[in-house]
Amino acid sequence: MITFKTLKQLLSLLLAIGFSIPSSASTDLRTIAEITNWKQTGRADETESLCKSFAKKYPERVKCSSYGVTPEGRNLMYLVVSDHQNKLNQQKSPVIWIQAGIHSGEIDGKDAVFLLLREALTQELKPDPFKGLTFVFIPIVNLDGHERFGKWNRPNQVGPEEMGWRTTAQNLNMNRDFTKLDAPETKALLKLWHQFDPIFSADLHVTDGAQFQPEVGLIVSPTDQEPSELQNFGKLIESNLVNKMKNRSHLALPYYPDFEKTDQPLSGFSRSVSTPRFSQSYWSNQNRLGMLVESHSWKDYATRVHVHHDVVLSVLELAQKDAAKWIKAAKILDENKLSEKPVSLEFKHTDLSHPIDFPGYHYTKEKSEISSAESIHYFPEKPEIWHTALFDEVKPSLTITAPKNGYLIPPSEAEWMIKKLDVHGIKYSIYKKEAPSGLEVFRATGKEFSPKSYEGHQTLSVKGEWKAEKRSIAKGSIFVSIDQPHARLLMQILEPLASDSFASWGFFNRFFEQKEYMEDYVTEVVAKEMLSKDPEMKKEFYALLKSDPSFEKDSKKRLEFFYKRHPSYDERFNLYPVYRF
Repeated sequence: MITFKTLKQLLSLLLAIGFSIPSSASTDLRTIAEITNWKQTGRADETESLCKSFAKKYPERVKCSSYGVTPEGRNLMYLVVSDHQNKLNQQKSPVIWIQAGIHSGEIDGKDAVFLLLREALTQELKPDPFKGLTFVFIPIVNLDGHERFGKWNRPNQVGPEEMGWRTTAQNLNMNRDFTKLDAPETKALLKLWHQFDPIFSADLHVTDGAQFQPEVGLIVSPTDQEPSELQNFGKLIESNLVNKMKNRSHLALPYYPDFEKTDQPLSGFSRSVSTPRFSQSYWSNQNRLGMLVESHSWKDYATRVHVHHDVVLSVLELAQKDAAKWIKAAKILDENKLSEKPVSLEFKHTDLSHPIDFPGYHYTKEKSEISSAESIHYFPEKPEIWHTALFDEVKPSLTITAPKNGYLIPPSEAEWMIKKLDVHGIKYSIYKKEAPSGLEVFRATGKEFSPKSYEGHQTLSVKGEWKAEKRSIAKGSIFVSIDQPHARLLMQILEPLASDSFASWGFFNRFFEQKEYMEDYVTEVVAKEMLSKDPEMKKEFYALLKSDPSFEKDSKKRLEFFYKRHPSYDERFNLYPVYRF
């Protein structure tokens, strides 16, 4: 019979040899990355386990939930860390959003933020970086891609030993999907984003490319777009983050570290503004602050993880100081009416540059025996300064005057379009009136279909402009008002000239395909009749023959001249099926 005294002696012995009784207090919140000294990264089960363990150990500070399920049946997890006990769902404090692993081979951010969470919640890190904030963390955005684990998934990257894949199980690149919304993971992510409405969001990546000394690029948006108070804060945040990283012994760049010309280091660098298919620009087009973080793939995994850790910590410090001001600036943009105003949707840098001294490495170029092309070789053991250029003057490349009232979507396109509008948070209603005065339509005067698929789409580039035209409106059409906080994003997806519009992504290609036609031999007969009955048409035809050599020599163009003027011609051909007024 075992007595109490015997149990006590046994317990003392177990404690003496290092045995501990499991409890929530002794939960190990370290990642596999930290345990392996930054050699490896954990799998999806580790992330879900850590999420739940943080919430269990700190129930008054942390909430762990799923915001959806991937096509392969995995739970998409997220954490909310709050400074307000038992008020995790009220979000009365400014919300800061950090997401990692949208390109899941670039997984540094997952391990970095879990490290930061443990340090802060165990009070190893003081002062508390989450005080006064609501912090939303998505450890792995592309979860199915993350579980496509392998040693050579990122051949241009130093560590970890194995990592995930760039695209989803459906082979979609989620960081090209923020406007078109093909991936179910993107839809779930943006629904969650709109639920929390963060004032600042960051997307953590690892860039490919050349070898050089800087460890990270910090691309904040808006900074180079149309002037606003939020843009001013964007510039200030970018500058302050670079300085904070310098104080933490990191070398950060306020632009994407990509050469103007591939493999030509002295061709320079440039500032740019991405279109909203990319996360950081999507957020700024929603009148919020966004940032792309690109640590450098040629730094080792430990270095990159700690770079991301310090970037996120620096963001939280700035947010604790100024987030209330950021929110005020964002609300001003939300309330700014774009009706009939010129709105710049796309931007490019000009040819204006200034010289910079860039911390690079010595390199050589020689003709490759393998490819026969010129090959570049870097020597990281030989730091040197590159005397190069920065193209940092950015100007609008596409400016469109917003409609007075909004857009009309015909019922034939409403079902699929309103599903996307819902995800984007865009408001709409059923239009119950007759065709409004001032109705405008867009007819393509030129078009070019992409010769190959991109992200599963045959993209379309059109030329043309909005013009007033009397048309009837089908019953059940959808009205999308320009008078709403999401007006800028609305224009990005519905203006056909915009690079990330539904039209550009090819959702309306069928309307720019000719479905009916007239046989050439029929057109020959019809043309003679038309010339004999219409003197003005005859005059126009022969004038074109004299003035336009290409028309004179092209039989197809000559026949098309008459077909386009015949009652059988499809007047809806090249007509964009969305109107505005």
